[in-house]
Order: sequence, then structure tokens, then C-alpha cells
Amino acid sequence: MLITGTEKSIVSEAAASIANRIFKSVDGKGFCSLVLSGGNSPRKLYRRLAEGIPPSIMQEMGFSFPGHAVTKTPDTTRVQLPWHSIMLFWGDERCVPENHPDSNYRMVRETLIAKVAIPEKNIFPMPHVSDNYDTAAMRYEQELKSFFDKHSKNSRNTFPVFDIVILGMGPDGHTASLFPGDSDALEESNRWVIPVYAPQGSPPGYRLSLTLPSINNARTVFFFVMGENKKNMVNDINEGLRPNLPAGMINPKGGKPVWFFSPE
Repeated sequence: MLITGTEKSIVSEAAASIANRIFKSVDGKGFCSLVLSGGNSPRKLYRRLAEGIPPSIMQEMGFSFPGHAVTKTPDTTRVQLPWHSIMLFWGDERCVPENHPDSNYRMVRETLIAKVAIPEKNIFPMPHVSDNYDTAAMRYEQELKSFFDKHSKNSRNTFPVFDIVILGMGPDGHTASLFPGDSDALEESNRWVIPVYAPQGSPPGYRLSLTLPSINNARTVFFFVMGENKKNMVNDINEGLRPNLPAGMINPKGGKPVWFFSPE
């Protein structure tokens, strides 16, 4: 499914859709495992999630929120997310210090974590390392396995079942830190997390990334993509014309991904 519109409408509709899935997961089993994307595109989306969702947007999209907190001020009314029951994970990370401007963790901390009352124990960032990349990937994989071992109903086929994975996409069709032409990464079938050397990345260098099997085992995948320079790629992938590109290889077992795209 491809949903397009202005930046404002796409931020609102994506946030409402994510909130709806979070409510369903928390209501159904007591928590929601949410994988976050990095980069610049999701900044406004994360700020909207932190602020809360206007009830009118939820209602317009046919979503309900019974029993969930609604806050009111003289100017706004918002449906607040149950942050105490949301577990945050990362889909990829650049191998830079955690306070580096290119750190995905730093971006999420500034736009989301610092603005909500989420317990520290609910936050699972990828390691920030400058060497021993494979060891760092294995360490994060073990952290994920420990989490999902405690929630045995939330794994299948030896891979985790994240409730929601948010992904971005580059103009070249890469997603997370899975890049076109990196056959080792794209053909990985056993590991949950891998180190990736991305000379074509922005910036170039080493990264950690969830693997395709880990992403495709998710219950729900949302792509959130912004920019006119990505329009043709978004259309081609949604029409099935670029199945060999990383973003075209996202085919979650829980159902086809939902794409939110604005050229603005």
C-alpha cells in the first residue's frame, strides 16, 4: 500500500497508523516492540509521536483509542502513546560515538526520547563502536535474543517478531543499512544483526544493521520516505519493478509494507 501527500498529511497519517498498531499490540499482549529508522526523514514523525496524535486524525482514519490517555490544553487535544509499554529498538546504526551528529540514536534521543516519559529499561540502542564491528553486531543480536527469550510467543523461525518496524529508503533503494550490490548482507539467512561496510553511505563507513530475515519477520512494516528525488524509486518498488533492491526485498510475513511518501 502506498499513501502519498503533503509532508504535513503524511506525518499525521503515518503517526496515526503507528499509534493504532501500538495500541493494538499493548492492548493484546501488554507491550509493543518498535524498531526505529534513522536518518533525517523521520524527525518530524518522531516529534509528532512524542507530542501525541490529534484525535481527529485517528478518527478520520478509522482508528479507535478506547482507554488511552487524552491530554487537553487550551490549544490542543492529543492522544498520548503508552510509552511505559513501548520497547524501542533500532534498525541500523552508524559506527560513530553516540553523541556524533550522524548517530541514529542521538537523532531519536533529541526528537523523541527526551520528550516522553519512557523508562530507560525500555530503550535498546545498538552499540556505538569504532572497531570490532562484528563483535558489536553479535552483542546486539544477543541482547535481542535475551529480550525475545523472555517473550517466547514473540519469535518464530528462529527470528524475532517485532510488532512494528519503521524503515526509510535512500535514493539508491537501500533501507536500514542494507545497500544494493552487497550480496553478503542481502543473502544473510541466519544472523539477526550484521556489520556492514558502506562506502556509498552518507557518511561512508561501517554500520550495524538488522538483516532481511529479522525485518521480514515483523508483524508490520511502515516505510516513511520524503523527497522528490525518491519519487521514481518509490513508485517502481511499489509496482514490483525493482525486486532486487533492498527496499524491494522487504516482504514481511505479517503483510505487505505500508508506504508513506511525500515529495516535499
